[in-house]
Amino acid sequence: MSEYRIDKVRHRVSVTLDSGLCLDGSLFLQSAARFRPGPEDPLDALNGDDRFLPLELASGEVLLVQKSHIAFVATALPREDDTVDRGLVGMHVELTLADGRACTGSIFPEARADRTRLVDFLNDTPLDFIALFAHDRLIAVSLRHLAFARAVA
Repeated sequence: MSEYRIDKVRHRVSVTLDSGLCLDGSLFLQSAARFRPGPEDPLDALNGDDRFLPLELASGEVLLVQKSHIAFVATALPREDDTVDRGLVGMHVELTLADGRACTGSIFPEARADRTRLVDFLNDTPLDFIALFAHDRLIAVSLRHLAFARAVA
């Protein structure tokens, strides 16, 4: 690493905008996350302070995508499962976006004993994007574009 360049890690994602446009490419992530051990992940970047994310398309073109227009981002499931280590209990939910698309999977909120309901988590979270673990991928869902949510059995 030179003093003028910060090395980044490319991470494959599929970004879906509020218009329905889907962009496949790679996000540029830090090799170390800011607030936890390990590399930065797409949720860290999505919930960070920057308004725009650089997305490299397969053609090599780099687009600067405004996060406020991102409805959701899909990527591979993480290799490690730290929910057991952190003592998190999952909630199986269906999240429906403003355009009618629905995503089903599990969320793992760090629930407080006095606020265990889905509505409590959605109302209390400071995050702009929440992690939904589907059976084959991780979906970072924008709360700005979420129309409604419900617990499912």
